[in-house]
Formats: sequence, structure tokens, C-alpha cells
Amino acid sequence: MFLNVLILLFFGVNAVTAQRDLHQRWEGQLQHYVTPTGEINYSDWKKEEHALRSYLQALQDHPPQQYWTPTNRKAYWINVYNAATIAMVLNHYPLSGIREIDAPWETSVFRWKDQSLSLKAIESLLLEMGDPRILFALHRAAVSSPLLSRKAYRSHSLEEQLKDASIKFLNDPSQNQCQKDISRLSRIFLWYFRNFGPPEKRLALLQKYACKRVDKKTEFRFLPFDWRLNDLP
Repeated sequence: MFLNVLILLFFGVNAVTAQRDLHQRWEGQLQHYVTPTGEINYSDWKKEEHALRSYLQALQDHPPQQYWTPTNRKAYWINVYNAATIAMVLNHYPLSGIREIDAPWETSVFRWKDQSLSLKAIESLLLEMGDPRILFALHRAAVSSPLLSRKAYRSHSLEEQLKDASIKFLNDPSQNQCQKDISRLSRIFLWYFRNFGPPEKRLALLQKYACKRVDKKTEFRFLPFDWRLNDLP
């Protein structure tokens, strides 16, 4: 029994170390091409598109293992989703919005277990993990999307990163406007209402990260979603 615990600890530590080294190249690109306010320099990133492709290939070559924790897996797939989204945009750039691409969420973007995965399939893998805050970490290359983090998601800091992503998105008045009587929320709450759970669970999430004044009597409406590319002006 003790030996089994030691083996699991060994593999767990090595998984964290491997992810840290692997995601460093992604974080370097994020720091270089994503501004602190969320705009993305797609034009310059396009010139270094090969570096992003190399990172995605490295992710494919180092897939989740059985000994990985749920947190390891969650961080891995968030990075896959965000990197694959940017890679798709760069492949078609210049463009004014991701919806100009033919079937962007159904197109194959990643290989895993001899399967071709689309952005929609990767998103489904993540949502099966039961943490709706993931939706505030997934970047959709749009003005109304949650911001693309300038740091790679990593297992050892994931809880704090998801908390930070939730706070930033929910407190951004261009995305969510919380008032006691009528709150206007991002359409992400409408599209993924099942993932946020029953009304009381959604209310608890809003109150925890941003909307302290909302209650059971609050009427919820939804803001238009701006699909324009969040390109650097």
C-alpha cells in the first residue's frame, strides 16, 4: 500500500513538472501577443504561427495519463482549447470574426487517442468535469468572450486562476451588469444554462464572485454577444 502511494506521488510530481515545462512556450507567446486589456496582436502572432503549431503538437505528444489528477486534466484541456482557437484564427487571418470561418467549432483541431477533436468536442470534455467556471477561462476570439489569460493554466495554480477568470469576467460591465432588480448577463449564461445548474446554484456563483445584490427576485436578461475579432486596433 505504501509503495503504491509513493508511486502515485512520484508520477504526480513528474506530471506537474512536465506540464510546467511544456506550457512555458505557450505562456511566452501569451505574454508577447496578448495585451493586459485583452486585445490580441494577431498580425504579429501570424508571423510566428509555427511556434503555436509546435506547442499544439507537443500537447498531442504528451496527452493526459491515467495517473493524472482531475486538476491536471482540467488545466491541460483548457490550454488545448485556447491554443487551438488562436491557431484556427491565425490560419485564416486576416478576418473580422471567427464566424467567418466555415464551421469553426466543428472543424478538427486536435488529435487525441486516435480521434480528431473539434473545439466543441474539447469543450464537452471540459464541461463534463462539472466546473462552470471553466466557461470563464475558455477564449472564443471575440470581443464579448472572456479574456485570454496571459498565463498558461497549470494544475498547481488552477483554482486561483479560475477564481481570477471568474472575477474578471463577471465584474466587467461590458460583459455583465449586475443590479438587484434587473441584471443583464453575458449570453454565455443563456447558452450554457444547464452547465450552471439550477437557479439557486447559478445565483450562488454570481454572489460569490461579483453580484452581491442579486437574489431570487432578480430578473435576468442577456446582453448581445459581440463576435467581432478582439484584434489589436
